[in-house]
Amino acid sequence: MVLELLYIFVVICIATLMVWKACDQLEDACHNLALCYGMPDAVKGSTVMAISSSFPELATIVLATGLHGDFELGLATIIGSAVFNILVIPGASVFFRETALEADRNVIFREAQFYLISVLVVMVTLSFAVIYHPTPDRDTEGSLTNTLVLLPLAFYVLYMFIQYHEVLDHEPEVHECNVVSSWIRLIISMAVVALGVELLIRMVINLGEMFDTPSYFWGATILAAATSIPDLFVSIKAAQRKLSTASLTNAFGSNTFDLLVVLPAGVLVVGVVSFDYHRIIPMLLFLVAATVAVLTLARRGFELTKDNGKILLWLYVAFLAWMGWENLL
Repeated sequence: MVLELLYIFVVICIATLMVWKACDQLEDACHNLALCYGMPDAVKGSTVMAISSSFPELATIVLATGLHGDFELGLATIIGSAVFNILVIPGASVFFRETALEADRNVIFREAQFYLISVLVVMVTLSFAVIYHPTPDRDTEGSLTNTLVLLPLAFYVLYMFIQYHEVLDHEPEVHECNVVSSWIRLIISMAVVALGVELLIRMVINLGEMFDTPSYFWGATILAAATSIPDLFVSIKAAQRKLSTASLTNAFGSNTFDLLVVLPAGVLVVGVVSFDYHRIIPMLLFLVAATVAVLTLARRGFELTKDNGKILLWLYVAFLAWMGWENLL
């Protein structure tokens, strides 16, 4: 068992490194494309950067649902990744700057409000699944259908519509760039990310079988952290470039994309998926509480200090401890 655990640990480290490096190339390609199309920093952080850094979560839910038939693993990874994004990304990013992490208050609260609405939309969608498509022998289990996931997708279309008007009001700067080369790098990077994610999925499934624990636990912890590392480094790089607004909107934008697009993608792959409501809702409620904590700590002009960052990181440790207590003890 020790050798098997060592093997799993090594493969997880290698796969995480693959995902990290490939997403670094993916982010650079998307950054170049954003410059080519003259997108403003706030829009770039909440859409292009968020989508590129969220590709591991997209690959996770598509592969977990389509190849392994485990939608809950993908769903828990999305929620765990959202908790990581909202707590660890701003909490860690502030330590890579000499000063506090500041951002445009109006932009941040606009993004945060839409993101909180996104969480609510997902909760309503999951509730509809239990109400209208319950599992006969289990009261807390429901089925998501293609029709139900149109609701979060519709809200993401609204989100993109708002961002589109941001671009219309922006006067783009002219940048010389190689569009074809950037697109080639983007496609190759996506393929490498998908390979790394598949390795991670196989390893966490093995962990679940080894310790006789539900796969969603390992998805919400190990897999979520592994796939969220690209989000972390995207925001750290933005913070180092003194693009604080882009750094912080990336966390909200990534979560919005994960909840409104990535989650439905897993359902659209197979048509109908089942999940246990009482396992998922507490994690979503923790996600809401984590978001409120971030907004409360940064209430004045949206400024995060290093002390605030420590609090956010300890909240993530508390999340991991809670998940471990619920599933391992």
